[in-house]
Amino acid sequence: MNHRTGRPRVYSLAPAEGFANPDIAFHAAWIAELRERVIDQIRELPADALNYVAGETKLSVARLARHLAWGEAAWMGRLGATHTAEALDRALTTDALSAFGSDPAPAESADELIAAIRRVADEITNPQLATMTNPDAPILDDGTTVLGVLMHLQWHWVYHSGQIGLLQFECGHDYEWTMHRPMVPRRP
Repeated sequence: MNHRTGRPRVYSLAPAEGFANPDIAFHAAWIAELRERVIDQIRELPADALNYVAGETKLSVARLARHLAWGEAAWMGRLGATHTAEALDRALTTDALSAFGSDPAPAESADELIAAIRRVADEITNPQLATMTNPDAPILDDGTTVLGVLMHLQWHWVYHSGQIGLLQFECGHDYEWTMHRPMVPRRP
């Protein structure tokens, strides 16, 4: 079993800089922290671990990493983001939720997955959120707000990070979660 100690969980986050609204900036900082956790989980995994599929699940670490980037880009599109590079869009739609019934596309390296995750953050998410001023604005017909979308993305990153941890453990790559002390959260 390969063992690696992960980066500490961070509890005291400052709002992201360069954002028009402090609440949106705070939630963007949390999404960024959760994104960095996933990046830390996968950054040293070899291709066989990235592409390992557990049983009949059709899930792999690579699929989940691409799915997280796809989900973030898709939700930003619902908030109004219009920019997605065509190549990035093609790469990510292979792991849209609707594709989970098929076998996952393999990844050559963690670097390719990390690059896609960072491109979504840098080219889509952060530019979209930086200009938004009203976190309580309803953006969907059902009343879903900007803040609701950001909270959903936080849950999405946490949920799939746990699945990534289990898959990497099952294929022989243990990731030890660590905590930053003291656990004193900052309030927005």
